[in-house]
Amino acid sequence: MNLAYELHDLVRTLDRQADEILRTRDLGYLRYVALIIIDEHPGISGRQLAHAVGVSDAASSGIVRKLEAAGLVHDVSPDGSGRTRNWTATSEGVALRRECDELLGDGLGDTARRIGLDPTELAHTIRALHNALRTSEDQK
Repeated sequence: MNLAYELHDLVRTLDRQADEILRTRDLGYLRYVALIIIDEHPGISGRQLAHAVGVSDAASSGIVRKLEAAGLVHDVSPDGSGRTRNWTATSEGVALRRECDELLGDGLGDTARRIGLDPTELAHTIRALHNALRTSEDQK
């Protein structure tokens, strides 16, 4: 059994399940993630958002355009900022984010408990592993 593959497959499964649930609200998983980040970081630039979501600047721009067209985010760029755009969630965006948070619930945590795992302990283990991998990458 390969740990890296198992984690990758788990994440893909979670993403697909979340995407199916979020589509009932006309919101795909990447747009939901972008909405969370914009909500938690008001005024975030498009480039910062792309980095946080893990997509190209062009892909981030497409995601934000869809969120803006749906009235979920708006541009708060100061005058004279050129092509840089800064984004903030609208009240509708915040409300939809909260609704989607509720819809998604804690399915992974519930599943972990059902098979005898402590979700908090599991989360700490995953965070420690992730931090160690990031640290080793930074040292290259």
